[in-house]
Amino acid sequence: MSPIVHFPVNTLALKRGGLVKAVRTRANTLAKNGAAEQIWIEVLGLQYRLASEVAELKADGHLHPDVKVRSVLYGLDPSPQPDNREPVQPPPEDDYDVVPLGNSGFAFGYFRDGVQEYYVRFQPDGVLAAVEHLAPNRARLTREDMDEGGRLVLVQHFLEASKTPTARLLIGRNGRCFLTITQQPGSPKWGRCYLFDGVAHDDADALSFADPAELYRHAFEQLLADEEAPVLTSEFRENLNNLPGRTLDDAVVGVRHPRLRRIAAVHSNHLEPPYVAGSGVSRNWRRLLEHLDQWDGLVLHTDAQREDIAAEFGHADRLHTIGQLAPPGQPEPANPATDPNRLVMAARLHPKKRVDEAIQVFALVRAGNPQARLELFGFGYGDEEEGAIRALIDELGLGAAVDFPPFTNNPADIYATACATLLTSASEGFPLILLESMSFGVPVAAYDANYGPRDVIRHGVNGHLAPFGDRQALADGVLALMRDPELRSRMAQASRETLKRFDETGYVAGWTKALTG
Repeated sequence: MSPIVHFPVNTLALKRGGLVKAVRTRANTLAKNGAAEQIWIEVLGLQYRLASEVAELKADGHLHPDVKVRSVLYGLDPSPQPDNREPVQPPPEDDYDVVPLGNSGFAFGYFRDGVQEYYVRFQPDGVLAAVEHLAPNRARLTREDMDEGGRLVLVQHFLEASKTPTARLLIGRNGRCFLTITQQPGSPKWGRCYLFDGVAHDDADALSFADPAELYRHAFEQLLADEEAPVLTSEFRENLNNLPGRTLDDAVVGVRHPRLRRIAAVHSNHLEPPYVAGSGVSRNWRRLLEHLDQWDGLVLHTDAQREDIAAEFGHADRLHTIGQLAPPGQPEPANPATDPNRLVMAARLHPKKRVDEAIQVFALVRAGNPQARLELFGFGYGDEEEGAIRALIDELGLGAAVDFPPFTNNPADIYATACATLLTSASEGFPLILLESMSFGVPVAAYDANYGPRDVIRHGVNGHLAPFGDRQALADGVLALMRDPELRSRMAQASRETLKRFDETGYVAGWTKALTG
């Protein structure tokens, strides 16, 4: 019998990193091939308009119709279906002076006697989205968030001096709070959580969870209780704000179910800096790898990482190598439109992606080709890292030669006319951009970092692989492609041929074996 498979992610959206895209691609591919009885994407974060966002993903073809999606925490709502609550209404306009805020046309300030009491935001269809109650000094006191139907789903309480809430109250279909999540003032990290049974408050019983990982463990136990033999994956080792002290691994491995199959998946490097053999294993990874006997399988993207883990931690029989799934090859244009001066990079502005290193390499490229341009596709966080990258561009005098195009979910916008793709990460699991770029016949110039580039790039055949940290060697590889159209043509053909090694048949077979044993 085909299994029911559950793939957790923190947030399901197009504008997210490679892990979310990889999970979405896997769910779509397995659903398309009928590889499981049901496929669920389980959303851990408070994505309270999830239903409309999933509908949009499916309507746009980004999510297979048979893939099911739900919120793990809102799935704990004990109140009955259907939801018959009326939409929340904004404060009565007759009592206030209503002033538009910004240029969106959706946000308004509600003033009484010159003092703003509320910030109110509407959804594009006119349904209420959020209401914030403000103190006279405009400090936020409470915020109410509504779902796509305008029904109250989340209430947050703030101290006047804090930008982060001290309590988040999840509101159920009966209009009552069924889950309270506490936070320390000024901290984004979740603390103790309280789960209520949904009956009248004077008779209510509550469960208390000192660590959010225990809350998620309990939630999965409730969601999977009626399934005969479910499969649950764990795919990231990071400490998130909603998993601050422990990881998803800890929650999944603790789930009590007599026939649960637990599968851990690897999307990144398990080593500490400088991310090479002998540099040590990071703490969260070590907790997983030293207890592989508690897992039914560990899926990795490359044989190199599989061999390194097996050599140090054993359990080779539980380790599966399943590469990324290659996207469909794009047809070669009748009139090649490659721009020999256009270099692209697809990476969020995060320290692990080492965008600053890419800027340094591009400065050497620019010295050899003053017409060269670098387009950085990704998103930043408006933080110190993004500020440092932009300052470096100015410091090196690159100015208009480096562009930050807006986010796009269309790979053709990134690769279609590019001469080459640049990859300077120090730590990867198997970056999907390797295959995305090659699907357009665009070679990749990358550092030989753990893990992924050497599994895909054959140096001088379908791309350039430079010794890690050798900026000039990497720049020379890019310059060779910019200067030599015949080299570009040969590598473009070899890049397209590379996709055959990562086809759908092998991908589905590998995941089916890992999920079913």
